[in-house]
Amino acid sequence: MLAVFYVVFGLILERGGPGFIYDLLVGVTLWSWFSSTMQKSTASIQRSSQLMQQVYIPKQLLPLIAICSEAIKAVILMAILLFILAVTIGPSQTWLWLPVLFLLQLLFGAACGMITAHLLPFMNDVKYVVTLVLRLGMFLSGVFYRIDEAVPEEDRDYLMLNPLAALIAEARHILVAGEPPSTGWMLYILAFSLVILLIGSILITKYDQVYPRLLSR
Repeated sequence: MLAVFYVVFGLILERGGPGFIYDLLVGVTLWSWFSSTMQKSTASIQRSSQLMQQVYIPKQLLPLIAICSEAIKAVILMAILLFILAVTIGPSQTWLWLPVLFLLQLLFGAACGMITAHLLPFMNDVKYVVTLVLRLGMFLSGVFYRIDEAVPEEDRDYLMLNPLAALIAEARHILVAGEPPSTGWMLYILAFSLVILLIGSILITKYDQVYPRLLSR
């Protein structure tokens, strides 16, 4: 998919001006990781209903397994992205921020995944809501455009309140522009993710014994 985007938008159509294709590759990479994490972790508890009837499993492990599995795949995806960027625009010292970026992306995906994994056994329609929110979020997170260029200044901060939009913007600073990230936005993403992750962990722990009964009906 990265190769297709690069060839079509970067070489054939030459759309978006200088650097657009690299911004697009970064946005698509982070979005793909988040989207797959959400889909897999949301269904993790519900999908394990038969196993829960046979043996006790701490329910927090179920979304965590899905989250870690997608993180391993993301390492490969990020390696491909870095290879493309290294060959085309060259590496930068700001790439040293990449582990921090990776951790923040992992925490945010885990936080959202834990919440939706808890909700799905109670409300089966949550999976459809997640699909719709992901489609909407793809356009509101700046995957196909730079928020600081395409959005009026008075509206930028509202979009950047979406932690994924902030992550994509900071990733572009680090990987494409060779600029250090904004400490303020990085701390915001960290604080937001930790609070939501804590709430999700508490809810799953509280309802640990309830999920098997709900899913056996």
